[in-house]
Amino acid sequence: MTTAPKTRFPGLPADAPVALVTIPGAWNAVTLPAAWADRVLDILGTRSGACLEDDAYRHMMWFIPPGTAADWPDTGSLDVRVQGAGTHVTLAGPTGHSPTMRWHRTPGLAPLTSAHELRRAIERIVGPLEKAGELGPVRPCRYCGTLFQGGILLGRMEFASGADRAWYTCAQCWFDTGGACPGHHLTAVQGVPQ
Repeated sequence: MTTAPKTRFPGLPADAPVALVTIPGAWNAVTLPAAWADRVLDILGTRSGACLEDDAYRHMMWFIPPGTAADWPDTGSLDVRVQGAGTHVTLAGPTGHSPTMRWHRTPGLAPLTSAHELRRAIERIVGPLEKAGELGPVRPCRYCGTLFQGGILLGRMEFASGADRAWYTCAQCWFDTGGACPGHHLTAVQGVPQ
């Protein structure tokens, strides 16, 4: 593993476009599923610090001040992960991207996002984190893009790498496409900007 010399954003790979790094004490990371994380980025707008998308793991990562998300509830069922110092993550170097990884916001002079602002943006999509985790993962409808929790599985592809993919539909599109199946329950996600 290689790390960059001390900079405003320590821990980035210095000698490779992508490398496995250990999160230093200078920042923590929050990862969100790429299926809806772009909406969080839109909500944050200019308040977003560095943001990295990883197509291989299908998540987007924000960098926050250390310890500022320590009071967040367990959000594992939403696939929202807070990663602290000592955790190993794969990062792109500060100047570019790889075929599977790219910076949406580069780690320039203000790389960190406020954990409070990030949480508020997430909660605009999934509702209060204390309750949202009880409902399971948030998914976009394969047809209309609406975000929902629950849903109807349309198909799944399994890969040897473990990076399986699945597609879901919302009830309205299920009915509209003629695949009506009674008994499926969807919980609408609150406050999703259109």
